[in-house]
Amino acid sequence: MDVIELDAVHKSYDGIPVLRGLSLCVPRGAVYGVLGPYGAGKTTLIHLIAGFLRPDRGTICVLGSERLQQVDGRVGYVPERARYHTRYTVREYLFYLGRFSGLSGATLRRRVTAEIDAFGLTGVADRLLSALSRGMVQRVGLAQALLSEPEIVLIDEPTAGLDPEGQRDIIDLLAAVRQRGCTILMTTHFLDEADLLCDRIGILHGGRIVAEAETHTLHRPSSSIVITVADLPPATESALNALSFAVQCNRREIILTPNTPELQAQVLRVLLDHGVSIVTLAPRHHPIEEFYFEAVRGETKRDGSSDTPPPGPSGMGDTLLRELLRREDQRTHESEERKSP
Repeated sequence: MDVIELDAVHKSYDGIPVLRGLSLCVPRGAVYGVLGPYGAGKTTLIHLIAGFLRPDRGTICVLGSERLQQVDGRVGYVPERARYHTRYTVREYLFYLGRFSGLSGATLRRRVTAEIDAFGLTGVADRLLSALSRGMVQRVGLAQALLSEPEIVLIDEPTAGLDPEGQRDIIDLLAAVRQRGCTILMTTHFLDEADLLCDRIGILHGGRIVAEAETHTLHRPSSSIVITVADLPPATESALNALSFAVQCNRREIILTPNTPELQAQVLRVLLDHGVSIVTLAPRHHPIEEFYFEAVRGETKRDGSSDTPPPGPSGMGDTLLRELLRREDQRTHESEERKSP
């Protein structure tokens, strides 16, 4: 069952269109990520689903109802920029917001205590909101959104403005939230964040969802890879360049574009034969990043398929890479034995 349904939704501000016939369906229990740059209309989309805005045209149905005010208590919302009354402590503010969700008495106390514990707020529960870091304030936002144990949680740019440590903390907390079984729709412009948290992603571009995909289907070999080496002798570089125009070399890197299993195996065989030490072998671009840019350029269909076939399995290359690393370990061991008294 789809618990969020948008059909041909349009929204403009002062005659400037933001959403232009956007359609979207989110099934119950899914974590759906809307990807797009700043200004793409992600926050507008969230506000429409939450009932803060009304569409100019089109329909929005949440939990089976187009009267969004009737499902308020069943939908939680985490804004990108929290504007809280900073004269309250964390505990006071959660009690204050819980009453708006219809909670009271022992139930309210139990829910506030549970979410304070769940989001690591015990140590700051009696501090004023004005004294909290941005990361802690975001935790408060997540806690208040889950107070009423909603069926749907709308989250707008959950890690925006946080440092790397704060981003990792919030991602870990969101991973725990998804275990509760509620449906989550989140917006983000961080590709790794969507990859880690979402079951399905949609690319918002030009006011529409232009492509969608299950995230697990994007975990495929990249069309371009980079092999980093300790040092590439001129003779090895010449041998690699002779293989194909798709091989580009310098003293530290070999780039394969486009990458194929056959070409990758040939390159690794040359490195193996020349005794070159490999440091890393990795995609030049993350597959989800490739999907995003293909969608924005119009090369990806709505269902996530592409007119360009993805590279096939790279098992042969993986086997050769393991052999390279085994030989390198053996050379290192033999060198250490020679140095030993």
